[in-house]
Amino acid sequence: MASSPSSSSPAPLALILRNGSVLALLMAAAAFLGLPEGLFLALGALTVLESDLGQGVLAGRERLLGTLCGLVAVVIAAGALGGAPLPLAIFGGLTLVRLFSFAAGLRSGYIVGGQVVAGSLLHHGLEWWPYALFRTVTTLLGVGIGILVSRHIYSQRSLLLWQADCRQWLLDLADALERVALTQHSEEPYLRMRERRDGLRRRLPQLAAEQGVLHLSGEDPLNLAQDLLLQAGTVLSCARDLHPILAAAGPGSAAATFPWAPLISCGAAHLRASACGSDGRRSRRDLQALRQRLQRQLEDQPPSGEGELLLCSRLLMLSDALLSLRSLPAGARPALAGPVRAP
Repeated sequence: MASSPSSSSPAPLALILRNGSVLALLMAAAAFLGLPEGLFLALGALTVLESDLGQGVLAGRERLLGTLCGLVAVVIAAGALGGAPLPLAIFGGLTLVRLFSFAAGLRSGYIVGGQVVAGSLLHHGLEWWPYALFRTVTTLLGVGIGILVSRHIYSQRSLLLWQADCRQWLLDLADALERVALTQHSEEPYLRMRERRDGLRRRLPQLAAEQGVLHLSGEDPLNLAQDLLLQAGTVLSCARDLHPILAAAGPGSAAATFPWAPLISCGAAHLRASACGSDGRRSRRDLQALRQRLQRQLEDQPPSGEGELLLCSRLLMLSDALLSLRSLPAGARPALAGPVRAP
């Protein structure tokens, strides 16, 4: 979903000014105070500030835990292998970093941990402890400052960005559902829709990290996102299965007597209402009526063949998923939240 130029152009400039000002102030403060290893104060903050809040929190966690793993590895390697040749001590430290990072579930933090080991033992020798200690402390301070700034000053929220992308995906899903009986069957559109859904799902950890920092009250946005992707994913699967079933049934078959056309049309309208933040009372009421009609028809006229059975099962599954679909909050847009006060 494209944003208007007026709404999208100030965002990068505001972020650039914010990040540049914070980094300049941190470097000036480190130089004025004579803080050892003050560069890592700015690097820790930059790790958090260069992306939206949720992703920044995850990146800051990786950097901080990686640094701690490196510090512990240096302490163990320098103590256990203090009299060993330097290459052996470094090898032992790097091996420990990899093991600790794997145990902590880090995806990229082991790189920072390896730099701590190499920087401590290779460049500082027996005087490694001031470097490793001050690097860890300044990294901790930098990550904390970065989270505070990212939360309160022109905060770019992962939740708003996710909701905007999910809204566009739901609208495209509604269009795909409407075209089920109008276009020739092809798996390609459904594969693209599934890839976009998986992309939204991979961003859920960012929402969890952001929620842990903001401590939002009210409805749990992470639970809403997970439930919405689950139900909308079921709608996508039903649309993909219905496409070849309806193409094979034909207009004159017995399957044409089932109310699939109004159900699909009403389902697309309900998807659009959910995407726009509407409660969708009218579409939900129509869906319930159509499902009851289908249920009564199945009781009076059970499916006689495999094609009718597949069609009815997918229609029932589609109606259940649509009725369980929750609405996105109205008005979310991929924009900066501006100066934010703590909730």
